[in-house]
Amino acid sequence: MSLTVKQAAAHVCVSLSLIYGWCADGTLPHTRVGRKGKRGHIRIAIEDLDAVMAAFKVTGQTLQCIPLKHLKLD
Repeated sequence: MSLTVKQAAAHVCVSLSLIYGWCADGTLPHTRVGRKGKRGHIRIAIEDLDAVMAAFKVTGQTLQCIPLKHLKLD
């Protein structure tokens, strides 16, 4: 399934300009469809979009809960 830029941005909750930027710098694979010599419309495969988002995922260490001591203010 392919998405428009607007649909792709909504799918991953980012701005249109970020999607355009990722397409421009090659981060996000995309296809341009339309007449030869024209800019065309950008189409993005949902699998490619999900793969890019997965590559951006940051995994952190699990923090242990440390009980806090109550402080008395005089």
